[in-house]
Amino acid sequence: MKKSTKIVLFLIMIIGSIYFFFQKTYFYGVIFLLLSFLPVFFIFRNEFLLLAFFKIKKRDMRGLKKYLGYVKNPKFQLVKSQLAYYYFLHGILYSESNIHQSENYMQKALDLGLRFKQNIAIAKLNIAIASLSKGNKKKAELLLLEAKKTDIYGLLHEQIQLIKIQMKKMNIGNRQNPFIRKNF
Repeated sequence: MKKSTKIVLFLIMIIGSIYFFFQKTYFYGVIFLLLSFLPVFFIFRNEFLLLAFFKIKKRDMRGLKKYLGYVKNPKFQLVKSQLAYYYFLHGILYSESNIHQSENYMQKALDLGLRFKQNIAIAKLNIAIASLSKGNKKKAELLLLEAKKTDIYGLLHEQIQLIKIQMKKMNIGNRQNPFIRKNF
């Protein structure tokens, strides 16, 4: 549902509440007044993003994709902070299948501004993995360091350590054989 539709619905419910107060049916007036705040709440918290977060808690990626699919035109349906989390959820959705597409979504989410530090750490970790897969080790190290600083609860500690081990394995393959003689 578009933001403008939610605002119109809010105004209709407020007018209905005022009508019931003038008719001295206070019970219906109060009910309409309380219900009128639901569209306002859903302007700032998109219902499909809320459902998508519930699906991600249950690790249901098909359900996550389904609810993200309901947002047809995100720039008109979502406010800026919701748009950041829309891209963040898309990044999580594609993190297992297409890491480079996930990187693009996570970068958009970071540019728009994620609010919670844990989500910022997850986004930076995903971008670091994508950078490492492209062979950009320095950028990956920098992003891992930023992710470690941002991970205030230590929930990503194991994943960061696994990626550091992978980076060390990449260095082993790049070493030259010490027994080969160099001609200067």
